[in-house]
Amino acid sequence: MRTCLSILLLLFALPLAAQQDLYIAPGTRLQVAQGEALSIYGSVVNDGALGTADNAVINFFGKAWNNGMGASMPDNSQNGFSAKGGLFRFSGNNPLYGNLGAQQVFGGYSIASRLGATFPNLEVDNRLGLLLADLSDLKVRNTLHFTSGHLFLNGWNLVVGHGNPGTITGYSDQSFIITGTGIAGGFVYREQVNAAAGKIIFPIGTSISTYAPAAIEFDGAADDIRARVFDSVYQYAISGITNKLDFTNKTWNIAKTKPDAAATKLTLQHMDADEGSDYAAFRSASYVTRFANNTWDYVENPGSLPMPGNITTRGTLRNATMHLRVLQDGITTNEYFTKASVLYGPYAPAVFILFNAYRLNESFAQLDWSVNRELNNDRFEIERRFENETDFTKAGEVRSIAPNGNANIRLDYKYADPNSYDGWTYYRIKAVSRNGRVSYSEIRAVPPFLRVDVWPNPNVGQFQVRIRGQQTELFMQIVNSAGQLVNQYEIVGERTIHVSHLSKGTYVLAFYDQATRRLVRTFKVIVIDRR
Repeated sequence: MRTCLSILLLLFALPLAAQQDLYIAPGTRLQVAQGEALSIYGSVVNDGALGTADNAVINFFGKAWNNGMGASMPDNSQNGFSAKGGLFRFSGNNPLYGNLGAQQVFGGYSIASRLGATFPNLEVDNRLGLLLADLSDLKVRNTLHFTSGHLFLNGWNLVVGHGNPGTITGYSDQSFIITGTGIAGGFVYREQVNAAAGKIIFPIGTSISTYAPAAIEFDGAADDIRARVFDSVYQYAISGITNKLDFTNKTWNIAKTKPDAAATKLTLQHMDADEGSDYAAFRSASYVTRFANNTWDYVENPGSLPMPGNITTRGTLRNATMHLRVLQDGITTNEYFTKASVLYGPYAPAVFILFNAYRLNESFAQLDWSVNRELNNDRFEIERRFENETDFTKAGEVRSIAPNGNANIRLDYKYADPNSYDGWTYYRIKAVSRNGRVSYSEIRAVPPFLRVDVWPNPNVGQFQVRIRGQQTELFMQIVNSAGQLVNQYEIVGERTIHVSHLSKGTYVLAFYDQATRRLVRTFKVIVIDRR
């Protein structure tokens, strides 16, 4: 009977095509044989079964396709859904009635119950698009292909795959799935994604001009993964104020069914026109940020650089940028991601690798520092605190020498601070970015000026040491070239020390603060002979 119906349908293709609509009644099964093609020019209401063998093609030129509660579109396998099946092509150029505009499909499937009609393969070939009708999801068991136009979810869901992720082909920045601009809307589901499935593409966007696809490589046990993207980046993912400066204007909502943790590689792509002004200026230092612990997380070292967008079947896009983030703990049952420039997070305007401060003479302290990275840096402020003070105050500043405040190489700076204070002075360097971010060096202590006179020097093992200018108790150590302590002297107030009986060699006089044990000054002495 199935074969007879197939032959009958094909024999009367032209009269059927001339009818405005096609209705398949409950209990009726029509079948298109392998390699055959059937064109339908009016709308379809399917309450029965419309079967297709492998490589059969149904060209649908009508305005609307409606699958009823009992509808099915089986393939020629025994169970009706395990073979390849035919292709249902939705085309906007109706040879009989002209271009009817965007088409509409009531899929007759429910993602909530996992029941209903499913297409074996579906092609979108309508430059004005294919729209999901209200109150129904759409499922494609094997392959969804784009030739032209977009698939509008219209608040409903699309499922691709049947016990596996299925395949989506032909997608590009000109043809993709539109999930909508709002925070709520339909998802694209890919069934039973696992490590063996490789990279699974979600060719999605928020409007016909804003392609923002995602790609997922999932190392866990098979699970259904869904994704959508919407406009704006909210402070709390889906609420709060929006940030139009430091982010792309896109938020990706990605989730899976099971809470199991498994390493996941997430690739997100956006059109450069969607970038905020601060983001665009620092695109090279941007990253995928995840909403976690009630905030967008900060990734100082993303591990990979932004790349030209190549989530497309039509060649790399020059006006799109792609980012990869590796999530070792995987994704949970509901996650939000976006892209931020490093300016958004608590970034360091400068990364300090060296800072030295020392007494240059009675009137100046010398500060030397080095950095190995500057980001949007404007200046370095020298902050100083005398030992009788509680707070640091600004003592001077040095402008950044990095081009536009950005550098990834070592840069060296120095500053001589007028300082004749007769006690200890504490210094730190504050890097200040152009938008007010700051980072600090370590704190260094500079002692008061200590005048040390040694005579004669060089000598023959006997000399005198006169110490003046100290305000605290000191002790002096004499250390030989082997690092051995030869002698030690207490110093209170101004004092002259007589040293004798030293052997030939080079010695260091090291002066320490008695209370803090900090080194105040060193002085080299040379004994050329011993008398």
